[in-house]
Amino acid sequence: MRKDKKAKPEVDELSEDMEMIGPGAMLAEARKKLSLSQEEIAQRLNFRLTLVEEIEQDRFDQTLPATFTRGYLCSYAKVVGIDSEDVLASYDALGAANIQRSEMQSFSKETAKQAEHSRLMWISYFIVALLIGLTVMWWLQESRQNPSVPEVIDSTTVTSSADLPTENAQELAKATPVTSPISDSAQPETSTEQADDSVATTKEQAIAAENAQEVNEIAEAAQLTTDNAVITDKGQAESQLDTSSETGVSTAVFTFSGDCWVNIYDATGERVAWGVKKTGYVMTITGQAPFKVTLGKPELAKIVFNEQLVDTSTFNKGNIAKFTLPLTE
Repeated sequence: MRKDKKAKPEVDELSEDMEMIGPGAMLAEARKKLSLSQEEIAQRLNFRLTLVEEIEQDRFDQTLPATFTRGYLCSYAKVVGIDSEDVLASYDALGAANIQRSEMQSFSKETAKQAEHSRLMWISYFIVALLIGLTVMWWLQESRQNPSVPEVIDSTTVTSSADLPTENAQELAKATPVTSPISDSAQPETSTEQADDSVATTKEQAIAAENAQEVNEIAEAAQLTTDNAVITDKGQAESQLDTSSETGVSTAVFTFSGDCWVNIYDATGERVAWGVKKTGYVMTITGQAPFKVTLGKPELAKIVFNEQLVDTSTFNKGNIAKFTLPLTE
């Protein structure tokens, strides 16, 4: 049954696995049924042999207008005796299939690019998150190694201990005026005796004057005792400071010209300093000598031990130095 020539063939979407029968296959099959060769077809149609081969292989010259190609197909269909409308419909379907395949390939490539882009984005997010995590861990480690309160000398303890004798002396000075009530108690007794014995008034007055003089002498002696106590307490404080310095309490001052890791123990085994010290940081430590010192970069530290500069030129630059203060030859 022939199809209606006015009806336009509708081409449905083709799946990739559907086998498409092109116009070339239809013409080649009809030619073989007639036992005709490609040369005979070329002679009858006055075509080049290569053109016949290209038509049967569905290889059409894209540089030619579609009208020429459709004319070649119609001429070939008339020679082999098949309906040209069927051949043209197959040709149109083949073109639509090629377009659809091209679109599907383009869509597949775009989908693959999007998937690759998505993977790259996730990898980038992971790297950024990893860098942020490493930065936070490094910051926490630095904050733990560097205590917020720097090491300071126990000078406040020495100052407070030196102020104690002065406070004791002031308390003694406040306590000494207790002797003044002697004059107050002596006056009532004198007045009572004068009331009882008017004859001995002059004698009692002389006794009262002598008692007042004694009271003044006692007050002056008490004041002198207070002054001596203050002087004695100050001398004891100074002697205590001298004794503490003689018993091994030493001071070391470290000035850093670069970031340097330190770890210091005193003679009692107490760790007095540790961590990374920044450029320009001045660290002062006190404790029982000798100090066990470990420096990550000794060339970056200037050391003054008990007001004497320590020679660190003997240490290798860039290497960890372990030594004791004072230095032992």
